[in-house]
Amino acid sequence: MNNESSLAGGHGSARTIIALLTIAVILIAGCAKEPPAAPATAASGESAAEHALKHTDPLYRCPMHPDVVRNEPGECPICGMALVEVAPEPVAAVDAGPSGAKGEPSYYRHPHDPQRTSPVPRKDEMGMDYVPVYADATGSEVRISSAVINNLGVRTEAATVAALPRRAQTVGFVSFDDRRVRQVRPRADGWIEGLSVRAPGEIVSAGQLLFTVYSPMLESAQQEYLDAIRIGNDDLVAASRDRLRALGLDSGTVLRLASSGRASGRVPFHAPVAGVVTELAIREGAMVTPDMMAMTITELGSLWVIAEVPESQAGWVSAGTVAELRFPSLPGKTLEGHVQHVYPELNMETRTVRARIVLERPDAGIRANMLANVTLLGEAGADAVTIPRNALIRGGAEDRVVIALGGGRFAPRRVVAGAESGERVAILEGLAAGEQVVVAGQFLLDSEANLRAGFGRLGEESVTP
Repeated sequence: MNNESSLAGGHGSARTIIALLTIAVILIAGCAKEPPAAPATAASGESAAEHALKHTDPLYRCPMHPDVVRNEPGECPICGMALVEVAPEPVAAVDAGPSGAKGEPSYYRHPHDPQRTSPVPRKDEMGMDYVPVYADATGSEVRISSAVINNLGVRTEAATVAALPRRAQTVGFVSFDDRRVRQVRPRADGWIEGLSVRAPGEIVSAGQLLFTVYSPMLESAQQEYLDAIRIGNDDLVAASRDRLRALGLDSGTVLRLASSGRASGRVPFHAPVAGVVTELAIREGAMVTPDMMAMTITELGSLWVIAEVPESQAGWVSAGTVAELRFPSLPGKTLEGHVQHVYPELNMETRTVRARIVLERPDAGIRANMLANVTLLGEAGADAVTIPRNALIRGGAEDRVVIALGGGRFAPRRVVAGAESGERVAILEGLAAGEQVVVAGQFLLDSEANLRAGFGRLGEESVTP
């Protein structure tokens, strides 16, 4: 029984070997017929890559998760949806160089990680094909397919020639007019009596009694003045009068002293101007000394708006520049003014130059320390090539833009930027009118171009599998 089974197994193995030999002969015969077909392919203009593309196994991708790619039909392990067959990209969009010429790739790189390269075609762990990089593409030029352009949201805009209107939008703050600020200071030691102002922000009128200072020093100076009058020495009278004024007594108080003929240690202090008390440093009964500031009075009338002008736009702002002012307290209302003075120093922290705008008769809704939206309007400059401001890539050593060369090709270019106005900037060198500059996605393209340029400098030996 065992012998019969062994004999049957032997006959089965022999049949299997004969079948395998028959298949091998058929394959050898097919391969022997393959070389004559090559001239026909060449004669039809079909490259080896295009011929190989016809025999490429189709890929299947999840419609909801593009990263899920398989070589055979199935379901997405994430969402369970059926994988959809993806047609291979045309060879012309893959192996054409920047000038449209075809050639052998220098190396292949991962589509999402340019640092992962290979000298031969390969797939990553997700089944994605490495992208070929050609010898003429290892410079600063970048070439991407239309699908990648759409995915990255790359947008371009033509450079135009125009005279940029000088327009700067910034912010400012409202302050009191420093020319209308007066300080009240007793000039002799004494004590405060009869203080009529109790808190900052109170309104006072011109000549109003502010406080009285009791000072033995002032009483002694007054007595000297009266003694000089009784003696009749004009020089002594003039000297005593000057001393009283130096101690802070106004001319009205000196005249009343001369008419009454009686010295008093209590000297009244009156408001020199009408305005608002912005600072109050004394209280009832407090002692004052000559080095103390009793209170500050600011005249009501004009106000200042201090605008912070960016450094890049401060060159054309000068006295007389028109300014449009908008305040949150006056919604929908625009006030017009003019720059009166541009401060000579630059703020090191904000990199701005201050410009002073005077409001002679401000609205009641405008108060000190409010914020204002300021628009400065200057005369238009000369005609120049202009581009959107977001298309300019600012660098420490140079400024660049990314040019669209057509056919999915992009290249960075060094430019010299001029003045800015609103959302546009003038280009003095490096760009011609009509050239297409990238206004969205330019930073990614610029980084890719720099990386390829670095590979080009390292040479082919730097390409590692």
